[in-house]
Amino acid sequence: MIAEPIDLSIIIPAYMEAERITDVLAELAAFLDSRNYGAVEVIVVCADSPDGTAKLAASQAHLFKRFRVVGVGPKVGKGRDVRVGMFEASGRYRVFMDADLATPLIHLDEVKAFMDRNGKIIIAVRDLFVIHQGIMRKLMSKSANIAAQLLVVPGIKDTQCGFKAFEAGVAEDIFGRMTMLRWSFDMEILAIARLRGHKIETIQIPDWKDPKAVGAGLVGESMLGVVLSGFLDPYTIRFGIWTGRYKRTSYTHKRLYS
Repeated sequence: MIAEPIDLSIIIPAYMEAERITDVLAELAAFLDSRNYGAVEVIVVCADSPDGTAKLAASQAHLFKRFRVVGVGPKVGKGRDVRVGMFEASGRYRVFMDADLATPLIHLDEVKAFMDRNGKIIIAVRDLFVIHQGIMRKLMSKSANIAAQLLVVPGIKDTQCGFKAFEAGVAEDIFGRMTMLRWSFDMEILAIARLRGHKIETIQIPDWKDPKAVGAGLVGESMLGVVLSGFLDPYTIRFGIWTGRYKRTSYTHKRLYS
C-alpha cells in the first residue's frame, strides 16, 4: 500500500514541556480540524526529559491522523532536535514551531498561502524591542540582532523566532549543512539559505507572546551563555562562510521510522 503524500509536516521540539504539552497538542488538533491544509503530520521531537514530556505527548496521538513522537536521546540543543525533525518529516513543506505556541496557530494560515504559491522559506519576525521585558533584555536582544545583521543576514530583523517553514528540498539542503545545534542554529540556517540562493519571506507577528516566565524558556541553559552566543556566534558563522564550510553537506540522516 502506497502511503498518502504529506502536504505539511509540523515539527515541535519539546524538552521539559510536561506542564503544557498535552494542552498544546489538544489546541493544535482542534485548530487543524478547523482548517484544510491537506494531509498534515505532527512530529514531536523529544530529548530525554526527566518530567516525562515524551510520554505525555504520546498520550495525545489519538487526536491526530498522523502523529509521532521522536526520541533523540540526551539533551544537546534545540537546533539538533529541529534538524532531526526536518529529516524525519515527509511533508512537501515542513514548519517548526515552539511547544509553548508563543506564535499563535492562526499564522499557519500564512504558511498555507506560502505553500500555495510554491515558496521556499518563510520565517516569523517580531518587534524585538516590544516583545521582551526589561530594558536590559530589550537592549541585549536588539544588539545581538544587529550583530547578526551586520555579519550574517543583512535585512532580517529577527532571526530567532521559533516559527519557520521550508519547502522539503530546501529544508534538507539547508539543515544538511547546519553545524550549530543549540540556540544560534536559526541564524546559521538563514545564512546558509542566503548562500544557497533560497528566497526568504517573512511573516510579521505582532501578537507573539511568551507564556513562560522570564528566563523559563532557556531550560537547562545559562542566560549568560545564550547572550554570549548571540554576540559571538555570528562571527563563527561568518568565518564558516569565508572558509567554505557550508559548501558541502555535513549531515545525513537515516530516518528512525520507515
